[in-house]
Amino acid sequence: MLSTGHYLILSSLSRNGPESRSELALRLGMSKAAVSSLVRDLLKQEILCEQAPVHGSGRPSVPLAVRAEAAWFIGISLQDDPAIVVLTDLHGTVHDRMELPRHADLETCVSSLCEAITYLRRGPRSAKVSGVGMALPGFVANDRQTCLACAALGWRDVDIGGVLSKRTGLPTWIENDANALILGEQLFGALRGSPDFSVIFISNGIGCANIVNGRLLRGYAGGAGEMSHAPIVTDMAHALPCRCGNRGCLETVASLLAIGNAARRAGLPGDIAELARLAAGAHPEALSILHHAGASMGLATAHLIQLIDPSHVVVMLDPNLRDGIYGHALLRETESHILRRPASRSMIDFRDFEPDSFACGAASLAARYFIFGPDGV
Repeated sequence: MLSTGHYLILSSLSRNGPESRSELALRLGMSKAAVSSLVRDLLKQEILCEQAPVHGSGRPSVPLAVRAEAAWFIGISLQDDPAIVVLTDLHGTVHDRMELPRHADLETCVSSLCEAITYLRRGPRSAKVSGVGMALPGFVANDRQTCLACAALGWRDVDIGGVLSKRTGLPTWIENDANALILGEQLFGALRGSPDFSVIFISNGIGCANIVNGRLLRGYAGGAGEMSHAPIVTDMAHALPCRCGNRGCLETVASLLAIGNAARRAGLPGDIAELARLAAGAHPEALSILHHAGASMGLATAHLIQLIDPSHVVVMLDPNLRDGIYGHALLRETESHILRRPASRSMIDFRDFEPDSFACGAASLAARYFIFGPDGV
């Protein structure tokens, strides 16, 4: 059983990287004796490890680090079909994965996921699997147990976290897909330790989540960051209907699905790679479709920056979009509509859209409870 002091040590090492006992005492405002006692417990439980001594002018210091194999976590992504289930360590590294059909029927879905979890827990690491996280496209209650609404699966008020926990014997937490993505970035990614940043992903839909003052911005009903359904088309005569029931949403213009539909209406291939190839060859209709989509995405991103003021905006998308007219239009439209910041660098950080990103983010939900404790997440 870990105490608040143990969690403070784990939290500091997770956020800041390896530190000596003296550095931890200084950072946490604790006595060296108290830190040494807590560290002794964590070393005995094989949660921490000592690294090679660092030699300086005085006595060598011994950095402490969180052991990757101290605990294992299951991450489930229901963001798309097929569903993806991964096994990660405490550093967020994937050691095993499975793909399986995404079932809308609750019992079929749960049974399939339980089989996958049992398979991934096989062998000696079984005893150290500490929890399960799930990412899904929908609204999630603040208790991170109940799916309030998921249009993709037809779920409403489904206690999927409680059901999975009961069937597997493992504590389970669920989260909206974009929120899981940014929480994984905050815990394991390049922006670990950054107090204010946003993540946008562009797929068949568009997702967004924000870290503000070091914490996930959830909003009153858990819907903060629903950029996909922000109105972007003001001329209703040309506004396309959206699956949410409104017209002119960002998703109807800038998502992969919207781009493919626009291309097919123009008699062009709906495949993104092929459309990007045509645009690179100066095909006027392909250029127009991708420029309009990218510029719309850039305008929405500029709105986000003006409202949230993040230090970085990570945009995850297909490389065919990133490297062509879509990416250029997104950048230009964003930077031309935001107030100049003191730093001259671009705030936009393009990343490739990786299939396991959501499942890894889901695994981080469980890892957060191991590192920060129930009161620190």
